[in-house]
Amino acid sequence: MTSSAATSPEETAGGPGAPRRYFASTVKHGLVYSFGNALGRIAGFIMLPVYTRVLTTADYGILEILALSTDVLGMVAGLGIQAAMVRFYYQYETDEERHQVVSTAAAMVWLVFAVVGAIGLTFARPLSDALLGEGQSLRFVQLAVTSFVVSSLGDIPGVYFRARQRSGVIVASNFARLMLSLSLNILFVVWLRVGVAGIFYSTILSSVIVGGVMSVRVVRETGVQFVRPLAWQLLAFGAPLIFSQLGSFVLHFSDRFFLRHYHALAAVGVYSLSYKFAMLLAMFVSSPFHTIWSPKALEIAAREGTAAPAILRAILRQYVLLLVSVAFAIALFATDVIHVMLGPQFRDADRPVPVLMLGITFFCFRAMSQTGVMIAKRPGDIAYVTTVAAVVATLLNLLLIPKWAAMGAAVATALAFGVEFVLLWWRSERAYPIGVSWRDIGGPMLIAAGVWLAADLLIPRDAPLAVGLTARGLAAAAYLALLTATRHLTREAWQLLWRSLHEPKALVDALRRA
Repeated sequence: MTSSAATSPEETAGGPGAPRRYFASTVKHGLVYSFGNALGRIAGFIMLPVYTRVLTTADYGILEILALSTDVLGMVAGLGIQAAMVRFYYQYETDEERHQVVSTAAAMVWLVFAVVGAIGLTFARPLSDALLGEGQSLRFVQLAVTSFVVSSLGDIPGVYFRARQRSGVIVASNFARLMLSLSLNILFVVWLRVGVAGIFYSTILSSVIVGGVMSVRVVRETGVQFVRPLAWQLLAFGAPLIFSQLGSFVLHFSDRFFLRHYHALAAVGVYSLSYKFAMLLAMFVSSPFHTIWSPKALEIAAREGTAAPAILRAILRQYVLLLVSVAFAIALFATDVIHVMLGPQFRDADRPVPVLMLGITFFCFRAMSQTGVMIAKRPGDIAYVTTVAAVVATLLNLLLIPKWAAMGAAVATALAFGVEFVLLWWRSERAYPIGVSWRDIGGPMLIAAGVWLAADLLIPRDAPLAVGLTARGLAAAAYLALLTATRHLTREAWQLLWRSLHEPKALVDALRRA
């Protein structure tokens, strides 16, 4: 087949400049996604004091339970179609074939969500009794199910524009949805005092308006068509990923339920704060990278042939170094930041953070460890490994949390995600060898762990802020020096950083052209 899209010769052939070109493109889109994530986090942080003054703790409990329940429902109802759509989008070359992939996937997702929503509304009363307890308002479950259904309007458009690497469109639509949702929340929750229902009203309206506009835009570009053989292929590829998503849910959230069972509710609150702090790594580094990396890796594999592994390896080495360095910084400065930002009752929230950072680093390695099996179209490997890791997490939670509470949960998380990474990376390398060495991965991690441990032993937790920040700043400098001495951080990287700081306009222009 031949592509109907216009591509230049340098885009379709490998060569000395290919790694740099793809790296620049990946960085550009990653920065756009990071900017979008940052806007969302800042807006939510600003509104949090407002919400806590008009919603009760019971209201937050209802929202949390229904959100987790619809998340699980979405994992099952989605049938893994979104990931399958990205994979098959890059399997085909002509616009017509790619449009068939998108249109067929959209029809499948929208139909399944509508059917599941109808069933949910029919059995809303028993669902309400099971999830919220008898006597709770039936309306909350009905609104949650409705919100679940209309949220699917934006799912396929988001995946479609991500596959086309149009990061600006995705960030703009997400920002529009965020601003609209926040405005409606202020209207319903703060001004009209509707309570929990107001959160659902604003979510439903913003999903219908923004998701509807995006869906119309996708339909105009791809047309309306349903290809039955293609639907079966999408389903066969995506179905195993359901188990991967459910396994991920267990890996991330099961420890909360064990903590709640064996310890006081306060332990859950402090640990959840520690976990959110550790998840900053995923929010600002891994999530933006993974969003662009899935389509970018498939593009590289499709266009570059035998030269693709070297290009993928060059980019992933830089990703590992960035990921480990940011994780090290978060773990290093967690004590000072948490002690300054939070009250005395949350001072112990800093203790699990370094261990959690290890686990979240392994979790963020998924962008790398899943690359080979996705290119080789072996999603079953992901489902199998994640299921094994979920079982490991459950057993470790049972073993460690009763005695060691939050620290036990953190250790269980780190070990479970570590098992998942090792097994999946091994299978991925067998399916499609990329060749990122264990030295590339383990070297920076060992240096980071050694420097952090030395700083933790030498710097008292109750040290004055100025002393703590100064000492940890010296530890960060030592970390960079060791990376340079071991050639993980090369002279070329330092030169690139220096030019970026002194010639920001040239950097922006280069990224714009990427």
